[in-house]
Amino acid sequence: MPEKKSGFSIELDETQLNDIEDVYNSNIDVFVRLQDEFPLTIVVGTSKNFQYLMEKDKVNFYGPGLPWIIVQKLTKEIIQEASRAYIDNKPEGYWLKL
Repeated sequence: MPEKKSGFSIELDETQLNDIEDVYNSNIDVFVRLQDEFPLTIVVGTSKNFQYLMEKDKVNFYGPGLPWIIVQKLTKEIIQEASRAYIDNKPEGYWLKL
């Protein structure tokens, strides 16, 4: 269900979120539509998940891809709070578009 505030919407699959086994070691795609109708897909994940992915792939860094927002724990409230912070920090969602 999308959340709409201050000219943007945040949408995530709550079924997928509820199916996460370890909220401290996982990630989820989040869909954002900014006030100017610019659509974005971002990944919200935990730092522990970054570590897990690098060890799994046997790499020293996590390479290019969708933009990530790092959170301590994957909950709907934290995902929305973090996404709003990235949108509200600069006009037109600068940090998410970067």
